[in-house]
Amino acid sequence: MFGRQTSQHSVWLFPLNSGSCNGCEQEIQALHAARYALEEGGIAFASSPRHADILLLTGIMTPRSRAAAKRVWELLSEPRAIVAVGDCPINGSVFGGQPGFLPAGDILPIDVELPGCPPSPTLILEAIAAAIKLLDQGAAGDEEEAEEPVTAEKDLQSGGEGEDDEEES
Repeated sequence: MFGRQTSQHSVWLFPLNSGSCNGCEQEIQALHAARYALEEGGIAFASSPRHADILLLTGIMTPRSRAAAKRVWELLSEPRAIVAVGDCPINGSVFGGQPGFLPAGDILPIDVELPGCPPSPTLILEAIAAAIKLLDQGAAGDEEEAEEPVTAEKDLQSGGEGEDDEEES
């Protein structure tokens, strides 16, 4: 089960593209499909960062996107979390080491890292669930300052796809 219990408020997501190829955005948009039933789990997409609890960050931090990403992060109300979706915000992917391009962790406090290029919607949902758990711990006062971000753990070889599908004979 993902999301929150019915006694708690819904979790709102705000996706932010900071300079990506749009592969991760396509996988995030796939979460709108009925297969994932986000709203049944109390998860929805916000049209403004002011209404969001979790920032889904994709792409590398380009020189032009750094200030905008910081402004968006500051607009989220407390408690809040950032999920770095894909390899680009985590390590720069193919842009790593290039002048002017930085991993998002150098600019923003990443709470959950989800590697993959791109990660599947199922893995993105698991990373969102990890961020919700961190938010709930923080709201309960159980939060200890984490030095390192949580990494969503899943066998990336399978890509998380096709797990629910059964072949008919």
